[in-house]
Amino acid sequence: MEPEPARSPRPQQDPARPHAPTMPPPETPSEGRQPSPSHSPTEQAPSPEEEFQFLRCQQCQAEAKCPKLLPCLHTLCSGCLEESGMQCPICQAPWPLGADTPALDNVFFESLQRRLSVYRQIVDTQAVCIRCKESADFWCFECEQLLCAKCFEAHQWFLKHEARPLAELRNQSVREFLDGTRKTNNIFCSNPNHRTPTLTSIYCRGCSKPLCCSCALLDSGHSELKCDISAEIQQRQEELDAMTQALQEQDSAFGAVHAQMHAAVGQLGRARAETEGLIRARVRQVVAHLRAQERELLEAVDARYQRDYEEMASRLGSLDAVLQRIRTGSALVQRMKSYASDQEVLDMHSFLRQALCRLRQEEPQSLQAAVRTDGFDEFKARLQDLSSCITQGTDAAVSKKASPEAASTPRDPTDVDLRSALW
Repeated sequence: MEPEPARSPRPQQDPARPHAPTMPPPETPSEGRQPSPSHSPTEQAPSPEEEFQFLRCQQCQAEAKCPKLLPCLHTLCSGCLEESGMQCPICQAPWPLGADTPALDNVFFESLQRRLSVYRQIVDTQAVCIRCKESADFWCFECEQLLCAKCFEAHQWFLKHEARPLAELRNQSVREFLDGTRKTNNIFCSNPNHRTPTLTSIYCRGCSKPLCCSCALLDSGHSELKCDISAEIQQRQEELDAMTQALQEQDSAFGAVHAQMHAAVGQLGRARAETEGLIRARVRQVVAHLRAQERELLEAVDARYQRDYEEMASRLGSLDAVLQRIRTGSALVQRMKSYASDQEVLDMHSFLRQALCRLRQEEPQSLQAAVRTDGFDEFKARLQDLSSCITQGTDAAVSKKASPEAASTPRDPTDVDLRSALW
């Protein structure tokens, strides 16, 4: 039974981290791309925790349990893989059609996690014997087991495996430890009928499986397809290296297109900012022009009102004067009838009669003022033209220019001014 890998604290996921790649923000003229700082010769090497961050799930950033390698080469934990549906949650790449399984067990990450866990136990002096649970003193590279001195003695009596004291391993760096454990990984025969795992150095390219000597002899159909397993591993590594070299050229091509796209995005942002500034400036001009037209129309309306009001007030004063004379004469006659003597009536009759005759000649129709409110229709029409120029935009201007009547019809100065402010 192997010791359970030590759990590292789960970092909190950044809620602002997007699930898919996003467009870069637009660059402004003041945002020049700065060159990446060169690493100083005295810069400290990253800690093991920082160096092996790639072992974490690329979605939740937690330690990946049962890591799965997707066709897009992203690695997820089993939990995130179950929630991902039919596409990668990182790059949104769909699963290939016809694939039996959308992901592969990332045995490389699992092995590296397990070996790092052992290294942490050794360095932190927390390593215990896998058998008796006492403090461990040795590490068997072939069995990948921690053993105390007593269990190690019995282990070596039967197996004679390569093992090293933990005191010696504690002086190694994590890279040295991982390199040592990588080189001692054993490959066993793939035949499930063996009672105990059997080491092998033969690989059958026909079966695509490692075979021990006995199984290789029994498999007569693929005799020409068998090779040394080290040569097969070397050939596969060289094939992957060659593909990686080809990908470097593809990386350069994609990088160039990415830089062009990034520049295009920045140019798009600058064009947007320039257009927005132009719109705001033009709108301010239009608003200022409209405010000026508003003041001009209101002043013209007020002037028309004052002119008509003064004319009507003059006529109203004349009417008031005649009414006052009529009412004063009537009141005087009534008072004389009540209180004047006969002599006073005879003396004043002639004067009063002439005055009352003049009042009788006054006609209210000749003094009546015609109340007209249609004098403001002119300003309403100008306001309508102003509103139409705003709402109809360039379409109204184009149609008006295209009509034959437009050449001979004089334009409203307000319309001309507003169109020049707009366009």
